[in-house]
Amino acid sequence: MSHQDVVPVVKGTEDDWKYPAFSGAIEEGFIWGRGTLDIKNQVFGCLEAAEYLLAHGAKFKRTMYLSFGDDEETLNTGAQRLAQTLRERGVTLEFVLDEGGGKIESGAPYGAPQICISTVDLMEKGYADLELSVKSIGGHSSRPFGGTSLATLSRAIARIVEHPFPATLTPVMTGAFRAIAPYVTEEPLRTLVQDIDQNADKIAQYCLGIEELFPYMTTTIAPTMIQGGSAACNVMPQNMTAVVNFRIAEGTTVEELLTHVKEAIGDLPVSMRFLQANDPSATARSDGYGYARLTEAMTHYFGDVIMIPCLTAGATDAHHYEIVCDTCLRCSPFMGNPDQVRSGVHGTNERISVRAYAQGIRVLIRLMSNTAVNP
Repeated sequence: MSHQDVVPVVKGTEDDWKYPAFSGAIEEGFIWGRGTLDIKNQVFGCLEAAEYLLAHGAKFKRTMYLSFGDDEETLNTGAQRLAQTLRERGVTLEFVLDEGGGKIESGAPYGAPQICISTVDLMEKGYADLELSVKSIGGHSSRPFGGTSLATLSRAIARIVEHPFPATLTPVMTGAFRAIAPYVTEEPLRTLVQDIDQNADKIAQYCLGIEELFPYMTTTIAPTMIQGGSAACNVMPQNMTAVVNFRIAEGTTVEELLTHVKEAIGDLPVSMRFLQANDPSATARSDGYGYARLTEAMTHYFGDVIMIPCLTAGATDAHHYEIVCDTCLRCSPFMGNPDQVRSGVHGTNERISVRAYAQGIRVLIRLMSNTAVNP
C-alpha cells in the first residue's frame, strides 16, 4: 500500500526547484518532483512489480490487494474506508506493507558506526494537534493592565515546552536495541546494551541527546501555528489561537497527554481543544510470516544492511488496517540517500535515484513472488 496524494509546494519556492516540481523529470540519474520520496514512488513501484509478474505469466495462489489512499497527508478518510470495506467483506490480511524507513543509514547513533542499518517499523506514534485559545477585548497598547492575549498565549506555549514528557525505552525500541546490540562498539551504549532491561532508563536518557533517536524516546512537543496578532504595533491583540503538535509515544494516551498539558499550563486563562488526535498504533508482530518474508526480500537485495525493528515517528495510513490485520509493517524498499530524504521529503528538489527506484521494484517483485505467486 501507499498513498497517492502529496503535500503542496511552498508558495514562493517554485523557482527554487532545479526541475519543475510536478514534472516527473528524469534527469541526472534521478526522478525529480513532489512525491518521488513521499510516496508516489511506492504507488508506482507496487503497480510496476505487479505488472511485471503478470506480464511474465505469474499465477497467484492467494489474493494480494493493492491499496492506495488519496488523503494521507490530510484527513486519512480514504484509508479508513478502504480498511472498513475489507472488514465488511470479511477479509483478514496476513500482513500489510506501507511506507516507512526508506533509507540506509549509519548505525553510529546507536553506537555502531561500522555497520549500515535500515528499519522495519512495527508501529507509529500517536498524533495530536492541540489548539490553545486566549480571548481579550484588546485596546490601546499604552494600557496593557493584566497583560495581553499574546503574552498569555506565549506563556502557555512556553510552559508546555518547558514541561517535556518523560523519556522511556518502549517495548519496540527495546527490540531495536536487542537487534543492534551485537554490533555496538561505542560507549556508553556498548556497556548499557549488555543488560538492556536493567539499563533501560539510562539508555533512554542518553538517547534524548541524540538527534536521530530523540523522537523515539518521548512524546515530542512542537508549537507550529499562531494566529490573531494585532495588525498595528500600538494595538493590543484580541482573540488569539496557537496550535501545538504532539507525536505521542507508545504507552501514552491522548487523555494522558491532555492531563499533562493542563498541569503544565496551570491557572492561565487558556481554552484547549483537539483539532485531531489519535493514540499510538498497535504494534505489529515481528515473530510471524509477514516480518520474515519482508526482511528476507530486503536482505536479498541489501545484504550488508542490518534490518532492525523500530517505529515511525510520523504518521502513515497503516494503522487504519489494524481492524483486519495484526502485522501492519512500515518499510519502503525505495532507499533514498539519507541527506536527500531529510531535505527532500516535503522539501525542495525532492528526488529519488533511478537506481534506487528500480531496486525497490525488485524487492517488491520478490516479496510478491514469495508470498502470493505459485512457484
